[in-house]
Amino acid sequence: MHRDSTYLFEKEKIGKAMIALAVPSILVSVVDLIYSTINQYFVGQLKNSAMIAAMSTNVSINIFIESVGAFVGIGGASYLGRILGARSDPEKVYETVRTSMTLCIVLSLVHMVLGILVLRPYILWQTNDPEVISYATIYGIIDIVMMVFFVIRTTAVHLLRSVGDIRYSTVIISASVVLNIVLDPLLMFDRGLGLGIYGAALATAFCRGFTAVLCLHRLHSHKTALYWKFMDLHMDKHIVKEIAKVGASCYVRNVIPGFASGIYNKQVFAFSTDFVAGCSVGKNASYFMNFFIQGAANGYLPFASYNYGARNYQRLYQSMILSLSVLTAYSLLADAVIWKYGYEYIGLFAANEASIAYGVRYIMAYTVSLPVYAAYYILTISLQAAGMGKESMILSISRHGLIYIPLIILLPKLLQEKGIYYAQPLSDWLSVIHAVFLCRKLLEEIRIGAKNIQNHDF
Repeated sequence: MHRDSTYLFEKEKIGKAMIALAVPSILVSVVDLIYSTINQYFVGQLKNSAMIAAMSTNVSINIFIESVGAFVGIGGASYLGRILGARSDPEKVYETVRTSMTLCIVLSLVHMVLGILVLRPYILWQTNDPEVISYATIYGIIDIVMMVFFVIRTTAVHLLRSVGDIRYSTVIISASVVLNIVLDPLLMFDRGLGLGIYGAALATAFCRGFTAVLCLHRLHSHKTALYWKFMDLHMDKHIVKEIAKVGASCYVRNVIPGFASGIYNKQVFAFSTDFVAGCSVGKNASYFMNFFIQGAANGYLPFASYNYGARNYQRLYQSMILSLSVLTAYSLLADAVIWKYGYEYIGLFAANEASIAYGVRYIMAYTVSLPVYAAYYILTISLQAAGMGKESMILSISRHGLIYIPLIILLPKLLQEKGIYYAQPLSDWLSVIHAVFLCRKLLEEIRIGAKNIQNHDF
């Protein structure tokens, strides 16, 4: 392992290390959401609620495919962090990278094919609006095919971050956002190619491919502690099991929201197209707020994995407290911004006043639970860092499946539109209580370990 990477995890000031790891992780977490938001903005300029509604119809399928990136990337990064912290053989490091990339490519292609097969019947299950169906089908096919590159990029960035290689991914992901802003109007409007909503899909597709190729180049360049020879495909069974031990919970944590998103779409399409469009914009805004938390927490993962593997409980404890404090403060600030500027923000994307009003109500309701979301996610990541995949999976199934799905089915029947707004906030509050319960043994281990280190130093 390169000295600079070791220094970041072992010696660097915790605050500085967490910032260095969090920035690229946040970008990876939110970049596809940024693409979606940019697309939503430009599509909104076409003043067509059906187009905005169509963009949400394949979200569940996309979640299903991108879950592969979380499965392999986070699982592989967690294992890499632990073996690097334990000073394992470099050959084991190479084999972990090779296995991770092979698994990533195979699983993403399988998921892509399945996604294309179910797209049309899935759209028809959600809505019978012919205009929405027409837009959603072509937009969805383009989006799904290029999700393979999203998965490759996500996996590669997670692996690179596990050895502290953070600057490169930050630069190329930032560049891809700028590129998407340039390509959208060029491909969508009459002054360019005039492809409308399909131009938005093609712009995002190109940006995904662009960043994936550059991340693969980084792995092949010998400029980091990791290396992978392109298309050197092989899977080690033991390493696959180690990846799956943590990655399975990440996969479940992502796939179950995909199912929940499908049920959510079915529920909102029972109301008007303007309601669907407004809630789509509001939901996208809520993703922006919590994806920042997810990204920062994922940056905490390699730091926590390394120090847990090295049994440096004091640095692990300090990083956990710092992450919780900063992200909770961010949540409160984000709530204040939404309450003050929510209407203006939603107005940038919605097609008319009716959809703006629905979007504002959705995002205002979400502010109720945002402050506790940071605690939920840091606790979940801590379980993954410690290799406690079973507990992490139970937590994921509980939040997105056993809690949210019944709420999104039941509450709209009781409260109509308000049921849509408040299903997620109520689910989050119940989930963080469950997270504290599941993490109690790990938290006690970290607390006692940190205390023993302090006593020993004294």
